[in-house]
Amino acid sequence: MSTTTTATRPSSDAAPTAGSGFATLLGPGTAFEGLLTFRGRARVDGALTGQVRAAGTLVLGPTARVEATVEVDELILAGELRGDVVARTRVVLERGARLHGSLRAPVLRVEAGAVLDGPCRTGPGATAGAGSAAATKPSTAAETAGNAPESA
Repeated sequence: MSTTTTATRPSSDAAPTAGSGFATLLGPGTAFEGLLTFRGRARVDGALTGQVRAAGTLVLGPTARVEATVEVDELILAGELRGDVVARTRVVLERGARLHGSLRAPVLRVEAGAVLDGPCRTGPGATAGAGSAAATKPSTAAETAGNAPESA
């Protein structure tokens, strides 16, 4: 049976740990299964299986092992993610990151040593119709680097 959890920051001054700036933290050694929703910033360094839907930034640290569909404003990935991603503003794949699944985001930054294994759509309009995996298309190197030519 799955669990649904909604995590929100109670006030702008409150945080789970002093100075962390994260509304939700799943530390190394923790496991979560179900739907994770939040506003603001969340960080996962443990295992997560299910779905993530959020208005904010999801940080998956180097020890994160995630199998989920993810829909967030921004994704910063340093660990491993298996699943489809829709990011409304941008995705950053840090050195050592491994993404196995489809990716849709207006902006994509890939650091040396990161792995992207799956279809990718970037640039303006990349998240339009995001519910359909069939609508994803591979992006060109220029689009991925944010250097897509302007259309008239």
